[in-house]
Amino acid sequence: MTNSGVQGHIVRSRREPGIVCHEVFYDSGRTLDTHAHDSCFIAFSLDGRYRERTCGAQFDCQPRSIIVHPPGEEHAVFFGDSIVRCLVVELDPAEMRRRYDVYTPPALLRLEGGPMAAILTNLYGECRHSDVCSSLAIQGLILQLLAGLSRTDNGDGERPRWIDRIDEILRDRFRTRLSLEEIAAEVGASSARVSAVFRRAYHRSIAEEQRRLRVEFALERLRDCNASLAEIAIEAGFSDQPHFCRAFKQVTGMTPARYRMQCV
Repeated sequence: MTNSGVQGHIVRSRREPGIVCHEVFYDSGRTLDTHAHDSCFIAFSLDGRYRERTCGAQFDCQPRSIIVHPPGEEHAVFFGDSIVRCLVVELDPAEMRRRYDVYTPPALLRLEGGPMAAILTNLYGECRHSDVCSSLAIQGLILQLLAGLSRTDNGDGERPRWIDRIDEILRDRFRTRLSLEEIAAEVGASSARVSAVFRRAYHRSIAEEQRRLRVEFALERLRDCNASLAEIAIEAGFSDQPHFCRAFKQVTGMTPARYRMQCV
């Protein structure tokens, strides 16, 4: 699998902070082998038909089809007998959060026509026939698109079943050193998708949830006055006592020593 930018013949592009829009032609009979993108990748089909394989499923795309891939999601594309023309939108998740205070979709989305297609059609028009107001119009349309996509369920119509498996992994092994790559491999999804979907479901990162579980464990252990803070820190999975104390205060708002005094 390779991480890739836009593959195809780019005939025009428009750039705004955190946003890149391309009009792209793809030759008939071409195959784009399994790859992923560093950005959130939105493909809106304008002309032609093609097939896409991702997340263990295959989708047939036609004019006004929309597919949204979160960063790092692997997919392959197969073009048939006709030339395909798409509007491709690349969104930098970090820049979208920093500049516009919005999140890009954390999971695969597939839509056919509807309001989102109307927004993308208007976006294509702004990119093709730009004027002095187009910059503001493009940014506004992207924000409108993201607001609409945020109200759209993922491709299965439900949250991924592996989210509950991640919760089990964290509760069973919160005291051990876990990596995002290890968790993603265990549930069979990309690291980027696991990270984004978990945050959307729990409103915190996997690392923050692991830290919370360690502190939760420490809260019970602090009731044992015979256990030192250093011992509890190691038992809970922290590297040392200072690390434990910082994390504990971050979660609870007080130091372990103060909490222990209140419990005695």
